[in-house]
Amino acid sequence: MSVSQATALPQRVPDSLVLIHGFLDSHVGWEPLIGQWQPKVAAIVAPNLRGAGALRDAKGPYSLEQAVADVVQLIREHDLKAVALVGHSMGAQIAELVAARLPERTAALVLVTPTPLAGNTLPDEVRALLRDCGGDAQAQRAIRNMFSRRLPQHQLERLVDPATIMGKAAVQGYYDAFTGGHPSGNAPCTFSGPMLVIAAKEDPVIPVEMVAQAHEARFPGARFALIEDSGHWPQMEQPGQTAGVMASFLGLPARA
Repeated sequence: MSVSQATALPQRVPDSLVLIHGFLDSHVGWEPLIGQWQPKVAAIVAPNLRGAGALRDAKGPYSLEQAVADVVQLIREHDLKAVALVGHSMGAQIAELVAARLPERTAALVLVTPTPLAGNTLPDEVRALLRDCGGDAQAQRAIRNMFSRRLPQHQLERLVDPATIMGKAAVQGYYDAFTGGHPSGNAPCTFSGPMLVIAAKEDPVIPVEMVAQAHEARFPGARFALIEDSGHWPQMEQPGQTAGVMASFLGLPARA
């Protein structure tokens, strides 16, 4: 694990962590990381996006704009005033856009193996693999095995539970959303508060070089951390390392 020394700690200690999952995922993907935090250290909210987990049957649109609106509404309804927004993969796109909408409520921004906000065009064979896997537990299991390095088997089975996995419409909508991106991704990040960008050393989806390039171009003042021995889901593959990096940055204690 390595951590750069850029940017200061958040001026406000967060009163809450809002954990935003990525493509194909649900709140289940955050459970190993949540288990690393000391009890009552802060309010931890891990919502499901529309079409995921307990909201599997929720109607769309399955878009970045709708996801941002839903997270903004959640923060306002819970009256969270000093939020650490944590987004993984596509969730990092959503987290950055939420921070731009609610800068007064965002104490810090943490981007974990972040999909570029400007979008991420993938080869045709990968497009077919990902965009067509909605509702298919076997296909989604294969994708997770392909893109991870240390994903626990019990966690994998929970993620591909046919009762909660993303269906066809949600998968196609979110695939188009994260690959198409958002226009603000073509300029430096507008959030001026403390930021942490986390890459995973063996991530074949968002490789270290891509994260490092984004860090230099769009988040030059952010801290940069590299999680060892992990594929695309460091919050599940290396929850201890990931929580330790986040805790140090946020000024919140994790479990020893």
